[in-house]
Amino acid sequence: MPVSRRDFLKRGGATLIAAGAAAGGAVWLYDRTGKAGLGQPAAETLPNYFAGVDYPVSAARISVARGVGTDFETIDRMVRAAVGGLGGGPGLSRFIDRGDVVLVKPNVGFERAPRFGATTDPQVVRSVIRLCNEAGASRVIVADNPIESAASCFARSGIAEAVEREGARVMIPARVHFTPLAIRPAGAGGEPYQPDPAKYEALGTWPVFWAPLREADKVIGVPAVKDHNLCHASMGMKNWYGLLGGRRNQFHQAIHNIVSDLGFMMSPTLMIADGVRVMMRNGPTGGSLADVKAGHTIVASVDQLACDAWCYQNLLERDPAALRYLDLAQGKYGETESGPRSYARARRFGTRDWKAYRNRGLIVEANV
Repeated sequence: MPVSRRDFLKRGGATLIAAGAAAGGAVWLYDRTGKAGLGQPAAETLPNYFAGVDYPVSAARISVARGVGTDFETIDRMVRAAVGGLGGGPGLSRFIDRGDVVLVKPNVGFERAPRFGATTDPQVVRSVIRLCNEAGASRVIVADNPIESAASCFARSGIAEAVEREGARVMIPARVHFTPLAIRPAGAGGEPYQPDPAKYEALGTWPVFWAPLREADKVIGVPAVKDHNLCHASMGMKNWYGLLGGRRNQFHQAIHNIVSDLGFMMSPTLMIADGVRVMMRNGPTGGSLADVKAGHTIVASVDQLACDAWCYQNLLERDPAALRYLDLAQGKYGETESGPRSYARARRFGTRDWKAYRNRGLIVEANV
């Protein structure tokens, strides 16, 4: 049964209260400064969530599906067509093994209704969860660390209800869910890496929303495609910003550094970009229907960098050559040579030149 907004807010509030009490107890019992001789906990590291996928190097890297309608049935057909265009058509079973725990990471950053395009469309999230269940996932977790009240954002966006309908779980962030993550390796003496602004780096070790990542075997990014007043676009790589804790607003001063670092940090199993509605201006919050156009598009990709470049040009209608963080991401983790040897070494795809994929026949499109 779907939950009402009031019930969801009550549940979220109860979760936050309990988590806060647990966090307070943890602080009281555990001396994080090391004065009791315990020392600092070691930073966690992220696995490559794509490395275990048996993905043919000759298969499509980007799959685009278009359809007219915002009802669940239409959007579900679009998501299935987009995912089915990758890897020869087996759908999510290409990416998810039976028994996997899957983290679905939508954009739930603001307390906005779906029609404003500020958050991922709830019907897209619902369809992705359904496909995960059909592929044999043991559990599906949906998580984000919103800018505004998490419980309110999940409820107002419609994502809480979509998650409930498909039997998945929303994880509301609490203090105890965050832990330091080493985005780059520690020094020879074990000291945390210090990011070098001269290399356009922003992240060394930073607190992240670790609880859902700790449980996940696979991670699927489900970003909304929209304008952003600082970095010009919020798409796949920017969506990982919702995993950061701490004083993350300080990164606004070097926004292209942090967005490209987020792409470096996270190697997802799959990207499914929501272009059902596209906020063309006044992002990331919007608030006016005049800012939104009907995009009628879902994009699935095994290359988050190329996916961002494709969406920037074809949905936001802008030149990806002018988007700085795409260039920085290419330098940080993108392919330096073409072909299977590069893929086998890095176990991830990464190029900002989506047209190179088109020229090689690695982009497929379908109308539903």
